[in-house]
Amino acid sequence: MAKPTRLFFVADLHGSAVCFRKFVNAAKVYRAEVLLVGGDIAAKTMTPIFEEAGGWSASVEGEVRTGRSAEELARLEDWLRDSATVPYRTSRSDWAELIADRSRADAVFLRLELEELRRWLDWAKGRLAGTETRLLLGLGNDDFTPMEEVIAADDFAELTDREIVRVDDHHELLTLPYSNVTPWRTNRELSEEEIARRIDADAARLEEPSQSIFNLHVPPHNTPLDLAPRLDANLTKMMTPGGEPDMIHVGSTAVRIALERHRPLLALHGHIHESKGSVAIGPTTALNPGSAYTEGTLLGAVVDLVKGGIRATMMTSG
Repeated sequence: MAKPTRLFFVADLHGSAVCFRKFVNAAKVYRAEVLLVGGDIAAKTMTPIFEEAGGWSASVEGEVRTGRSAEELARLEDWLRDSATVPYRTSRSDWAELIADRSRADAVFLRLELEELRRWLDWAKGRLAGTETRLLLGLGNDDFTPMEEVIAADDFAELTDREIVRVDDHHELLTLPYSNVTPWRTNRELSEEEIARRIDADAARLEEPSQSIFNLHVPPHNTPLDLAPRLDANLTKMMTPGGEPDMIHVGSTAVRIALERHRPLLALHGHIHESKGSVAIGPTTALNPGSAYTEGTLLGAVVDLVKGGIRATMMTSG
């Protein structure tokens, strides 16, 4: 029996450095030949480290930490990175001016995000260079398009978002690094019509669609993979009739139709953190590993690919 290609897939790291380290280290733990991130690499926030008299201080969700030496400052920054936020050294007065100027704040946030991505890529290369493991990275709706250039310029990681990527001799990877429209109007969203157009155009380039992998950040509509809590009009509170969250389907109708039309071997999704699971859509095995990045827990999926099909899949948590 031929040796399978083992793929380890995650999504929605959202700036959690500890989750990224676990992801890279999973190559050894699971003996994976291919590591794949299916989008939403960037953090959602930046957190100020205020320069105080004789030191620095920062807080996350009410927890305050301080540092007085260069070593303590470095540990403070690492704590913020592991808390899934981007550290920013500043003063209280400068921070007040920054958050009052949205365009300047956005520019600073983007600069910091790109710096953090380069940091992640350097760390991954140090761990994986010289091994047989490939590192494939795709973006999602919360990511920034300039991140594509950073990944494309890296001499180790591979960007999945612009071309069909060959995973092995038998399987090609098609990627859609966007979501359908959300109430939050995030960085990279498309209409259902544009999602359908892009998937169909890329699918036409596949050599053997039935053996392909569709890496589509948003999951298919009306499946166990796209259930999220219904929120109030202000998008701040879960609706809980009867005391339980009211779960609704928020995935993409175009993605669902594309999977039914093109019938790939495997479909990999993220975006909806609460909907960890798998489902069969015709001959397609569709997976969403979910995300628990706020807890520093890495959720993933191991898939063993063989000529003609999938030998095994396994959901992971660690």
